[in-house]
Amino acid sequence: MTGQIDITPEERAIVLRILNEIVPDREVRVFGSRVTGKAKSFSDLDLAIMGDEPLPLETRARLEDAFSESELPWKVDILDQALADILFNENVMLSSVQIKNLKRDIA
Repeated sequence: MTGQIDITPEERAIVLRILNEIVPDREVRVFGSRVTGKAKSFSDLDLAIMGDEPLPLETRARLEDAFSESELPWKVDILDQALADILFNENVMLSSVQIKNLKRDIA
């Protein structure tokens, strides 16, 4: 893991705009190939939405729609951490990079 997120500053701004608008009160972490250094140009962006309570279905749908309709050149996959199993959550926490904390984005 590199500690960096393999997206451009412009792509990061789009991702953060959507996250800050739709889930302003949630920590969000990036995991998968975009943080392991193994991403291809077409690789998706894996986001873990953190929290003790599952995302409301309407909120998840808004996120999926916003990312789908955005100008991002790749797909965004959303993991609701509250619904994931314990082992998967442990792996995400060990191999992820925070992109947004509870109230603001991470520079």
